[in-house]
Amino acid sequence: MLYKYISRLNKLPLELKYELGTLVYQRGMLPMSRKAEAVRILKKYGIDFIDVGTGTNRFIVRYDGFALKIALDTDGVADNIQEYAISDSLGSGAAIAYELSRGGHLLVAEYCPAFSTYMEMYNYRDKIIPILRQWSQRFLLGDVGISKINYANWGLRGVQPKCIDYAYLFPSKLNLFQCLCGEYSMEFTDNTFTTYKCTCCGRIIDDSDLRQRVTQAERIKLFKNVAENSLELTDTELTMEIDDATIPKEYNPDAPDIFRYL
Repeated sequence: MLYKYISRLNKLPLELKYELGTLVYQRGMLPMSRKAEAVRILKKYGIDFIDVGTGTNRFIVRYDGFALKIALDTDGVADNIQEYAISDSLGSGAAIAYELSRGGHLLVAEYCPAFSTYMEMYNYRDKIIPILRQWSQRFLLGDVGISKINYANWGLRGVQPKCIDYAYLFPSKLNLFQCLCGEYSMEFTDNTFTTYKCTCCGRIIDDSDLRQRVTQAERIKLFKNVAENSLELTDTELTMEIDDATIPKEYNPDAPDIFRYL
């Protein structure tokens, strides 16, 4: 069967991508000023987009039906790289990260409207808890638990909740986090997946405390090879024959980066 794959990043003008990339290295600019500059650049090149949210480190727009995550600083670059690196491992519970720019300053991902309130997230807790329980067996989780500060990191694809910001999930096998007693093994205290307990001394540790122990430089180093080796289409479109059985059904067959799903 013939499939046509479209690179959303390659549809953007090269000059626009260059200008957005320079935002990361501007000194002395507040996050909102960086966002305002990103908006100015997008409008300058006539890009049709919808502002769907701004975090501390990234500006998110809906572009051509996808989420375009624009890094506003080097932490935002680390966020993009990390999401792209672990997206496949998270399965259908996470919005798919499709395409990453070489520098990591732009990420194209599946678009799922974010929850607008904590109550909306809480109403879907019975579907979110099994996802988090499964992830907790392989990852240390940060900023994705069921709490009033994390609701906007989740959204809906139809009636299925999906995590749309998972930049602070770390493979547990990396042994990045250690309790003050020296123990590496930890477990969640309850089904909110927001606080850990050391299995040795019983010390309670908030998930945000854990992830703050990993520096920006360490995060980029951990997943640097993902950005350097990410495969991009050289043209805007590519048509090729693919065995339909080889494409996982949960993926959009119009994925920009075809090599991830062969």
